[in-house]
Amino acid sequence: MFHRWRLALLSVWVSVAVAQAQSTNPAVVGQWTPVKRWPYSAVHTHVLPTGKVMFFSEFADGDNPYLWDPATDALTPLPKAGFNIFCSGHAFMADGRLFIAGGHIADDSGLPYAAIFDPFKLTWTRLPNMNAGRWYPTVTTLPNGDMLVIGGAKEDRTKNLIPQVWQTSKGSWRTLTGASLELMYYPWMFVMPSGKALMAGYWRPSRYLDTDGVGAWTSGPRTTYTASRNYGSAVMYDAGKVLITGGDNPPTNNVEVLDLNVTKPAWRPIAPMRYVRRQHNSTVLPDGTVLVTGGHGGPGTDNPNYPRLETELWDPVTETWSLLAPLGTYRGYHSTTVLLPDGRLLSAGSRNVKTMQVYSPPYLFKGPRPTISSAPAAISYGETFRVNTPDAANITMASWVRLGSVTHAFDENQRFMKLRFTASGGGLNVVAPPNPNVAPPGHYMLFLLNGRKVPSVAKIIRIGGDGTTPPPTDPPPNTGFTAVAFGAEWKYDDRNVDPGPTWKAATFNDTAWKKGLAQLGYGEADERTVLTKKTPAQPTVYFRKKFTLHGMVEQATLKVLHDDGVAVFLNGTQVFNSLIPNPAHAAYAQGASPDNHLSQTTIPGMRFEMGENTLAVMVKQANGTSSDLSFDLELKVTTDGMQHDALFLESPNGGETLRPGQLQTVQWMTHGAGVDTVDVQFSQDDGASWSTVETGVSNIGFYEWKVPRMETSQGVLRIKDAARPDIEDKTDLPFTITATPRFKAITFGEYWKLDDRNVSPGAQWTSPGFNDSAWRQGPGRLGYGDGDEHTVLTKTNPVQPSVYFRKKLTLDEAIRTAHLQVLHDDGVAVWVNGRLVFSRFMDNGVEHGAFASGVVKDAVLSTFSFDGSVFVEGENIIAVMVKQANAESSDVTFDLELELEAR
Repeated sequence: MFHRWRLALLSVWVSVAVAQAQSTNPAVVGQWTPVKRWPYSAVHTHVLPTGKVMFFSEFADGDNPYLWDPATDALTPLPKAGFNIFCSGHAFMADGRLFIAGGHIADDSGLPYAAIFDPFKLTWTRLPNMNAGRWYPTVTTLPNGDMLVIGGAKEDRTKNLIPQVWQTSKGSWRTLTGASLELMYYPWMFVMPSGKALMAGYWRPSRYLDTDGVGAWTSGPRTTYTASRNYGSAVMYDAGKVLITGGDNPPTNNVEVLDLNVTKPAWRPIAPMRYVRRQHNSTVLPDGTVLVTGGHGGPGTDNPNYPRLETELWDPVTETWSLLAPLGTYRGYHSTTVLLPDGRLLSAGSRNVKTMQVYSPPYLFKGPRPTISSAPAAISYGETFRVNTPDAANITMASWVRLGSVTHAFDENQRFMKLRFTASGGGLNVVAPPNPNVAPPGHYMLFLLNGRKVPSVAKIIRIGGDGTTPPPTDPPPNTGFTAVAFGAEWKYDDRNVDPGPTWKAATFNDTAWKKGLAQLGYGEADERTVLTKKTPAQPTVYFRKKFTLHGMVEQATLKVLHDDGVAVFLNGTQVFNSLIPNPAHAAYAQGASPDNHLSQTTIPGMRFEMGENTLAVMVKQANGTSSDLSFDLELKVTTDGMQHDALFLESPNGGETLRPGQLQTVQWMTHGAGVDTVDVQFSQDDGASWSTVETGVSNIGFYEWKVPRMETSQGVLRIKDAARPDIEDKTDLPFTITATPRFKAITFGEYWKLDDRNVSPGAQWTSPGFNDSAWRQGPGRLGYGDGDEHTVLTKTNPVQPSVYFRKKLTLDEAIRTAHLQVLHDDGVAVWVNGRLVFSRFMDNGVEHGAFASGVVKDAVLSTFSFDGSVFVEGENIIAVMVKQANAESSDVTFDLELELEAR
């Protein structure tokens, strides 16, 4: 269930023009090419050692890779991998081949496959399967050239806890059984100067992974930001130095850095991005700066109604941000950005967005570029190698950037490093990195920069590894993916009570049954879940499990471990039976089986449903004196690979209290590309009956719904594909519609317009007619200095005395009384429609330059009630000023909640 963040007045966000940088000079802000269509959305994008770009798409289009030539703009389809590589992890091997692990079955369900793409021969090689499926894993090239695969979701939607290493020299997997740990999706992994791997996020505690032997985790520093940075971004911007930006829901603009070269590394907050954002990309440039592109500033997984078109650039020397030329279109969830060898950047994709743009940074408009006449194709660690250039006397920096391999807001391959050099005789003597810990083996783009930081076109150089790639091999047999794995969790009933004839049906209510991990049983001492043993032994124990399939099943293999008799039912139909001629509860099995006997059978594809399926299993004892019972099961299926479109209702999603006449934003996600329009429906009786709100709504992920003038505690919303009614989703739990006089008009955590520039906005800033279109916007809590802010404000030096906030509130009824809670540090004043209704520590006046009259050590929550006659029916403006106590104040805080009582 998603936290409900108020989404009213989205049109205000959409209508506000993007805040442009002060200059339109490309030498200051750079320049974007026009938006251009591509045949597929570039969700996984890779800069190959050839200088060309490979990309592949999403959902059912995942296995349609393409090749783009930046020099000619030509697009060429590539051979297919043979499985859906959408939602895989990937990084480049030491020899330049692209290693891909995992893939897409359905949301939160991954394939166990792995493959290697040869960019020189344009061929695929299938590898032996991993230990289990991986959906949203991360791949990291290790210093010895092996490939670490970590995280992701298995076929049965549980997390794959155990990392694996592909041993390049042996052609086999090594499983890190000592490093079992539940991780987030696409963890941000980097090889450290020590040779270990850093998990930098997006959860707060960082961790270090030693991949030797069976592997081991140790604790690292915790970020200062107090929440998860899901769908933020991370980059290694220099040797052993990491930058993390944004993320969270609603998003933040908080930024932190970590230096792994010091004795005790610790995350350090630095100047925030100007704009809150998530689903953005961070890309390191040849001069060591970091470009942040795309994302969104609103709540939810993907929110094109809050587009972050503004492009921001971070300077690691000054640790400050600057605004560059804005994107021409929204790039959010599933968008990618990579640095090209010519110094430009490709920005492409987003969910169901089949377009691209190319960005030329300001350095490409600052005069002639240095050139590289020649450089070696491959070098060794610590080697001094020759780079010939006619511009040797003007070169001030030599850098290299590892080739990009990016998806889902994280580049799993990119890293930056400056190289030492000396100029002599029409060229440079450049010193290669000393070891593979600081520069893992593989291909890097070598750039030479002059005094104006203008880069050359890169020369792609390989360090370490072997320059020859082996021929492709035949793929291993397709044994299918594991829909239900050994060791999975099952519902079970061991009470020795007949559950009735419907226990096998999908609709049977098993909520009272216990749950446990297989192997389940008793008497063998090898059970993960020990069942109750009755005296005499109960004849029958029952098990149930649901699983989901997206695609038609072509074949399936069932393995069941049992002691004694067993019968397996799929969607109510028996598909396997051993030693159970009589299924009655009180009947025993027809004989005993060997201990932990493993039976196997095949199941016709016609027995499966596309969508949810139910397995029901009975295990019977041979007699009343039987001493043990065992059960576990594995189900492997092969599907046609077609992605089933799906809708996911995000908000409202149950538990909310809505008010009649209120404008409520309905928010949903679409997976797949086949849903063009949706129907919106409402039920006031928890789905017993439905009424149509509107049909044929454009599938943009949002709909403004006017809450009906009625009362119910059983309200439910449903969205359906207008063309295929079987594709639908509804509110997880009922919500309430009530006309009770007292209601929350503004809740903590909502979005506010803000002005933190240390400039007086003028006397009219509290009035409804004031133009705040140039103000930034962000969710509460807002402030700086405490590490708990969603929106980090700019801190000026000396500290600005006043910061300003505004919010529109639309009402359709008269208000009797208002009850205010305001979180503030230090002073605060609140106006409604230009009338001051509350102030605290404001005795020095409300002029911009006046400081607060009191100091609070930590943010305080002030409460106040006032006459509701200041509100009008229609549009109202809440304006808030927060003041610092003095110019040395270290923090500022603001958030607000408003409860109103109607007449």
